[in-house]
Amino acid sequence: MKKLDIEIALAEGFRTILEKPSIIFPSIASSLLFSCHIYLLMKLKSEGSISPNEAVYLLEIAIAVILLGIYFDSVVVRLAYTKSSIFEAFGFALKKYPTVPTAMILYALIVALGSIALVIPGIYLAVRLYYFIDAILIDEKGVISSLKTSWRIVRGNWWATFSILIIIGLFSILMNTFITSALSVVQFGKYLEIGAFVQAPITAVFRAWSYLAFVNAYLQLKNRQTTLLNFRPTERT
Repeated sequence: MKKLDIEIALAEGFRTILEKPSIIFPSIASSLLFSCHIYLLMKLKSEGSISPNEAVYLLEIAIAVILLGIYFDSVVVRLAYTKSSIFEAFGFALKKYPTVPTAMILYALIVALGSIALVIPGIYLAVRLYYFIDAILIDEKGVISSLKTSWRIVRGNWWATFSILIIIGLFSILMNTFITSALSVVQFGKYLEIGAFVQAPITAVFRAWSYLAFVNAYLQLKNRQTTLLNFRPTERT
């Protein structure tokens, strides 16, 4: 059984960013979209209570932001796996786009059902099925087969996968807390309106690092070489 090397996965994530900085651009686009939504929400709140029409408007924007964010994140994963140009990665992500959100919805439903039964089964399922997006964008799996692939390769590596999630999450929280504290001193009342935009580049780096680390972890668990940029779409096991 292939064992996941956590240190290699995390280090390769950062190395890939340094070697292929264009990977950051789709991640920044995704972060800026969420920042715009947060800014709009804060702006409306500052003007008083949000009306039902404004709530519907915010919901529509949130859905659009999530769908576009999924697309940009898919580009990040594809760029990590191949030496293709950023334009080719955008094209491939567009081709696979219907599959990714569908699998994501099914993933969320499975995790939600597990959480309703008890929180611990929900967490277990969330980690066990986490590699579905890599299976779709690297091995071009379908919705069901991507979840099955993740379930299979995480066997015996649940704690290692969970550890990567925790480490990246803690780094992100610490960095965001530091930036929030610094900006709250500098910007005072203006922070709530512009803070999300200031944080967007940092968020983008950690967002990209998360996806790249899991691309490497996925390749490790599929018994492949761990140098991400050496892979091409035809090099599959």
